[in-house]
Amino acid sequence: MEKYTDNQITQQDMIDKSYKMLTQKELLDILSNTTITGIYLYNNTWYKYMVNSFSDGNIEGQNDVGSYQEGRWQVNSNASMSIEWDGYWEDWTGFAYEVDGKIMFFDAMTKKWRTTYTLVENEILPTDI
Repeated sequence: MEKYTDNQITQQDMIDKSYKMLTQKELLDILSNTTITGIYLYNNTWYKYMVNSFSDGNIEGQNDVGSYQEGRWQVNSNASMSIEWDGYWEDWTGFAYEVDGKIMFFDAMTKKWRTTYTLVENEILPTDI
C-alpha cells in the first residue's frame, strides 16, 4: 500500500501555505452526480473508499473491506460540507482545500485532517473497490 501522510496536516497548515478553501459552488460541483475515490485513516489503518454522490443530496459508498453505507450530504452557508450516514460510518462536517489535484478535508471542530478525495469522476460509476 502507498505510504499516506495526509493525516499529519492540519487546516492551519493549509492557511499558512496560502491554499484556498473551496467555495460553496465548488463543493456543489464536486458532490453533484460524481463518483469519488478517497482515503481515510481509522484505528491506525488506511482505507480506500468510493462513493456515488448525487445532486439530490444522497450518497452511497463502499470501502476496500466491503463495508457499504448510504447517507446524505449538504454544503453549508460557511462553505463547509456535512455528511450524515444512515449506519455506523462517522458523521462529520469539514472544510475542503485543493492540494496538488486532490481535495483534502479538515474537521470543522478539531481542524485536523479528516479525509482526502484522490479522484472525482463526473459520472456515476460502480463503487466496487
